[in-house]
Formats: sequence, structure tokens, C-alpha cells
Amino acid sequence: MSSRPVALDNQHWIGCDSLSGSIADEQKQWLIDSGSLTARLKKAFSGDFRVEVLFHDWDQPTAQERQFLDMAEDEQASIREVLLICNGEPMVFARSILPASSLEGKNKTLLTLKDKPLGEFLFAQPDLKRGLIEITQTSDRNGQTVWGRRSRFTLDNKPLAVCEYFLPALFTGNSEAIPPGVLSL
Repeated sequence: MSSRPVALDNQHWIGCDSLSGSIADEQKQWLIDSGSLTARLKKAFSGDFRVEVLFHDWDQPTAQERQFLDMAEDEQASIREVLLICNGEPMVFARSILPASSLEGKNKTLLTLKDKPLGEFLFAQPDLKRGLIEITQTSDRNGQTVWGRRSRFTLDNKPLAVCEYFLPALFTGNSEAIPPGVLSL
């Protein structure tokens, strides 16, 4: 999957509470926000919002992803990788891991999202539960630092993982992207 805008190998995930002072407050605000990222992007960037699907198919999750979701070694997952694009500019790369055992009942809808935002669907579900947010740091194709976060969600008592990587364009050249005072630490 060479279309990924960020490196996904050898990531080290830490809890939000372990974030050091090496991250700017505006980046930290995006990382720790437990609400819908889709809704926040739409609010921060007036104009066009769309989802571009880079990959969506059955695949083997990484060992780290299987462990995060308590999956069996040989269990397949529906893996979806997308760009969240605001006004023509990719702002977030997202990777969702949907274990086969989690895609029963109403959760089968997750297989039919196509270019619809996963966040809009998830946050509209009354039984959605979100686990702790974990943070990582990686790089994009140009070697620039990219911060990412992941959460384990439970929908209909079944786990799924959503990993979101905040691309450099989110923090450069657009003061609307970082509403002041939205969150405080």
C-alpha cells in the first residue's frame, strides 16, 4: 500500500497523560479531543470536506493491531485507509481495523461506508464506547513529524480500532484549523 502518506512501522504508542512538553499546544488539543474528528474538521474548515478511500479490503492486521484488539493470531480484519480532505487538502490519514468477529449484526454496516466518514457513523451510535486515546509519532513521505492517535472503540460490544494521523497541512497556514481555547490541559 504505497499510497500511505505516513510510515506505519515500528510505532511506539503511549497514553495521552504521558505526553511531554515537546508537542505544541494546538497539536495536543487535536490529539486528545475525544469527540468526532470528522465533526471537528468540518467545523474548523469551512468549505468542502470529503473522504478519499485509499484502501479497503480484508487483510491481516499487524501484530501490534491484533494485540491492541485482542484478536486471534489468524483472524482477518476489514482494513480501511482513508484521507480526510478539507478544501482539497489532505489533513488526516486514518486507518481503521475492523476484526471479522466484530462485523456481525448492525456492525456489518461498517463494510458499506465507501467514501462516507466512519466517525459520523460511529458517533451516531448510542452504544458506542471509546477507550483511552494513545499517541504516537511518525513521519510523512517528506520526513516531517506526524503525530497520530489511536482508540479502541466498542460498538455492540465488539471492538474496532481507529488510528488517525494528523498531517502537517492541518497545522500550517490555516489559523481556522486550530480554534483557540477549544480544550485545555
